[in-house]
Amino acid sequence: MRSLRLRRLSLGLAVAALAGCRTTETRQPAGIEGARATVTRPLRAWRVREGADLRGVVIEFADPAQPDDPGRRYYSVRNSWQQELGMIDANGRAWRFTPPRGEARWIATGTLAVGASAILDLGPSGALEEAPLEELRKAPEGA
Repeated sequence: MRSLRLRRLSLGLAVAALAGCRTTETRQPAGIEGARATVTRPLRAWRVREGADLRGVVIEFADPAQPDDPGRRYYSVRNSWQQELGMIDANGRAWRFTPPRGEARWIATGTLAVGASAILDLGPSGALEEAPLEELRKAPEGA
């Protein structure tokens, strides 16, 4: 009888001890303590055409403090109404934004023309022609 009471008491204490345990977990991106914001400015721009039709634009952004550092630049790919659809990073990887969450999905790697064509769903037929930044600040063609 006494051993049964001892077992019940031990079981009760074990349950009480487990009920009092609490686990917390904190997550953050790797290396966040070393992260710092970078300001970028537009440097160059291109129109993306399929035949004679304007399909979009590409704008190169770079850190004004280090404009010659290729690792500190990226390319914004936009449709003809200047809505940003994706980006091309310094390593030539093209990323398309996925609404509504805004997550980016890798879709191609290659030249600027290959990445812009992939983001704009043009296949290999997209061609780039350089354009002055001031022109792109005006109303888009056909609007």
